[in-house]
Amino acid sequence: MSRSTLRRDLLQKLIVAKIDLAAYLSLRRAKGYMTVVESEHLRDNLFELCTEYRRNLPDVKIIFLPQEIASFDNGIAAISSAAVCLMTGQHDCPHYVAIDADKLEASLEKLSHSLNGLLVSRQAIEA
Repeated sequence: MSRSTLRRDLLQKLIVAKIDLAAYLSLRRAKGYMTVVESEHLRDNLFELCTEYRRNLPDVKIIFLPQEIASFDNGIAAISSAAVCLMTGQHDCPHYVAIDADKLEASLEKLSHSLNGLLVSRQAIEA
């Protein structure tokens, strides 16, 4: 896989994860809870992205610039943190969960920051 293809695919998946996480967080704040199925679906998607990144890590280390690697690592760390957060909150009712919205928001902000770094890096490379 070429540098641009791998970078584009991973960047696109990070952007989709950010959109999904933001949508989940806004619904969580509006309703005050989420269903177990919704939480598990998002959690599984986030963990799948983390797994894909780890699987591609040898290629990432070879073909990406150091600042890109750091930004991707920070984004994956934010996604991993959000996925772990989605594992909590199922104590009160077996069908609904009350995820800590503040922790999710912190993960979303960290992911947004790393995406901004990647997009700035991309613009610098293309220029």
